[in-house]
Amino acid sequence: MGTLVWLLARHRQKLRLERSVLLEECLPLFKDVQQTQEGIHYPRVQANALLAGRQCHISLWAMADTLQTRRLPPLWLFVDIRCVLAMDGILDVLVRPTGVEVFSPSRDLAYRHELLGHWPQASILKSSFPDVEKILHQLDSPLTELLQDPYTKCLTLRPDGMRYVVQIAQSSQAHYMVLRNSYFGPLQVPAAFLETKLNPLGSIMKILESP
Repeated sequence: MGTLVWLLARHRQKLRLERSVLLEECLPLFKDVQQTQEGIHYPRVQANALLAGRQCHISLWAMADTLQTRRLPPLWLFVDIRCVLAMDGILDVLVRPTGVEVFSPSRDLAYRHELLGHWPQASILKSSFPDVEKILHQLDSPLTELLQDPYTKCLTLRPDGMRYVVQIAQSSQAHYMVLRNSYFGPLQVPAAFLETKLNPLGSIMKILESP
């Protein structure tokens, strides 16, 4: 029994260290960085950022999605930006919905809208206000840039900021099939990858900046 306890503790420590570096390469992009990690979970980063010449607060974290069935669990990266946007309510774009995206407010939004023709058509566009045509045309360029990434999952715009969700990994098939547990192996998010997401998000913030 003592040996098993020791092996489990060693495994957890190895997993914690392996996951602790997920966002390490991205930290130089920000100021006033605070990084925390609970147990063997992926770390959470909170920092100040300069996007499109605007100051904002940003939070980054990753979460394995174990609710989906009939596919290997994905690992989502969440980019949450706090800023004041000139919005009348909430606007949400959800790509390839499965019905278990608890991070999207889509199911609770009253209005469903037609997608722009060049957006991924396997998507749902919903809002809490009826007239979104003007804002869609304003945001067409940065939204299209984000949606061109086939791993983009969700973008939510709110009066107090925005949240972007993108898949950064998928569980090892062998590990999941044998142990029914998600494992993503050693993984680090490249700073260049995150920058390609922050640039259009910054453009959205600049376009919708509220005085």
